[in-house]
Amino acid sequence: MSKLGKKPIKLPEKVELKIENENIIIKGPLGELLFKLDKDFDLIKEDNCLFIKPKVYNKRTKVMWGTLWSLLNNKINDVINGFSKVLILEGLGYTVEKISENELLFKLGLSHPIKIKIPDGINVDIKQLKGQFEITISGINREKIGLFTSQIRKIKPRDIYKLKGFRYINELVKTKPVKKTIGK
Repeated sequence: MSKLGKKPIKLPEKVELKIENENIIIKGPLGELLFKLDKDFDLIKEDNCLFIKPKVYNKRTKVMWGTLWSLLNNKINDVINGFSKVLILEGLGYTVEKISENELLFKLGLSHPIKIKIPDGINVDIKQLKGQFEITISGINREKIGLFTSQIRKIKPRDIYKLKGFRYINELVKTKPVKKTIGK
């Protein structure tokens, strides 16, 4: 039994829910998202609350119950409030530019600049701070935002010796001391 899955999901007044078989369309002030409910679960709507109930109780449904609850709850919240992640780029000479509405240009000390297209439904804001760039990636689809930030981060992951590269804003990176050779 899932402690989280038993709880009701409160449906705000701003959100419309349309249930079509296993597909659930969630409409809110910021946009529309699609949620696919697992075939082993039912969605029950009572007043302004949603309940996810398994059709059969077995090992798989016990595991998926809380996961589906939190995925649906996140989608409902994202349609109202949105979701964002912040990346920090640090390094001497490293820059980020927004070439157009749907393209970013990275200069990261490589032999060539790197261009990345911004997916639909995602907004990117770039702020230059002292010695670093703050890249805010926002939208309503958590999956797209997470995938896009991980693609950016893979270009130049954080170096543990010199602390150059991309990192999330609250990420702690353990530094390693540079190895020193003993003089002769």
